Amino acid sequence: DGLDRHIDYIIKTLELANEAEALVGADGEGGLTFEQRKRLSIAVELAASPSIVFLDEPTSGLDARAALLVMKALRKMCNTGRTIVATIHQPSSAVFDMFDDLLLLKKGGEVVFFGDLGTCTCNLISYFEGLGCTPINRGENPSTWMLNVLGEKITMKDESGGEKEVQLDFASEYKNSENYRTLQGRLEEIAKKKKDSLKITYSSQFAASARDRDNLMAHRLVTIYWRSPAYNLTRITLSVAMGFIMASSFIPIRAKDTFSETEMTSMLSTIFLSFIIIGVLSITSVLPVMNNIRNMYYRHKTAGMLDGRSVGRALATAEWRFIVISSFLFCLVYLPIIGIANQPDKSDDERIRGIFAFWGFFTFNIAIYSYSGQLFMCLVRGSGTAMILASVFLGMNNFFSGLIVRPQQMTGLWVFTYWITHGHYVYEGLTMSMFAGDVREVIVNEGSDYWSALDCDVNAIDGDCVVTANDYVTAFFGDKYSKDHIGRNLLILGFILVVIRASTFLALRLFIYSGK
Repeated sequence: DGLDRHIDYIIKTLELANEAEALVGADGEGGLTFEQRKRLSIAVELAASPSIVFLDEPTSGLDARAALLVMKALRKMCNTGRTIVATIHQPSSAVFDMFDDLLLLKKGGEVVFFGDLGTCTCNLISYFEGLGCTPINRGENPSTWMLNVLGEKITMKDESGGEKEVQLDFASEYKNSENYRTLQGRLEEIAKKKKDSLKITYSSQFAASARDRDNLMAHRLVTIYWRSPAYNLTRITLSVAMGFIMASSFIPIRAKDTFSETEMTSMLSTIFLSFIIIGVLSITSVLPVMNNIRNMYYRHKTAGMLDGRSVGRALATAEWRFIVISSFLFCLVYLPIIGIANQPDKSDDERIRGIFAFWGFFTFNIAIYSYSGQLFMCLVRGSGTAMILASVFLGMNNFFSGLIVRPQQMTGLWVFTYWITHGHYVYEGLTMSMFAGDVREVIVNEGSDYWSALDCDVNAIDGDCVVTANDYVTAFFGDKYSKDHIGRNLLILGFILVVIRASTFLALRLFIYSGK
């Protein structure tokens, strides 16, 4: 159709046909070259078929051949009737000859020349030579010559007939020139003939509704994520690998009906390490990705193309798919190996509920870690500072989730750390979804920290006390962990996630850390 023909024409004009099916990529990761990305950026703007295009240094950072290629493409577009305005510094003679008009500014932003360059830049040359500047040499680059003459002194005759060198005020000379008077006359004529009926007006700032913009931004970011295997494929692969590594410690005891206290403690420790390690991988891997997305957003927001709401929603949409996949694959590997189905006296419905509860808490854990990384990157300027915030966040979850420092050991001032740490709710949910109602036996040896809590003074036989796994886990956490808290913990984790997302929205709206 017409749109496809228009896009194909732009691709052909900018000589991007060979790269039409290629991924853009990024620095150091392959994809398009710097010069090809320059042409692609121009092509993206031309896709909207604008009547006028503004370009800021389109040849900067390019070698002579690449710069000429870009300018030839712009010249082709200009020949179709479009107006192209570009800032440029020290172009080659070939590039300079492609321009129709020149606006030359001196230091301070004052105009020293404006008008048609003429054939082979004859108008510019004749203007400056007419002011007494050094004539241009044959084969000399006009753009270099004009900059040199702006800094030289002009030889003029004084009142006595002698010669003297003076620093000419080129801005004043231009205002007294015929070129300037002609320009002012044209502007006055245009102002008199303007018609209000020809004034271009728009009913709204954007061509699409807010909902459409949000959906388009979400689709764009989902595509970016899908094309980022270094991030998503890596974390999915690591989730599967860590699930197997962590669960492998259960293989020797997965079919047992009686555990030693050491084995039971090891299982609790392995569950703790599982959600902590996956959390660390989630938050550290999302920081550099979010840094790139954030910088892209700043550029587009400055140009009036994006707002914080669209990007905030898109970040959540793109991330949650891979969060669910990662947690699902982890649990798919982890839960069967550890033997969660080998619990006697549990019905199939109870086992299924336990499996879904475990997956739900693990998904919340990855989501909170990932979205916290996004938030930290939006709150501060540099990735180093964001990493410091992430380290503090990780440290709190390591110490105050309930294993390294047990709930019953947190007293006084430090009680609040237990309640504000999301890892506490995750760890409680994971352990209770697995061991609540578990009647497998645990042998508690005399001298155990939990001997008294389990009434082993009364129930011990020959120095050994046999209790259920459910009772041991309850005593291990000082009666602070309970199956009755699972629903409450899910609600609290949901609330924490909402607060993190809302804070990210606000940070995107309020903070702009851009050097431009």
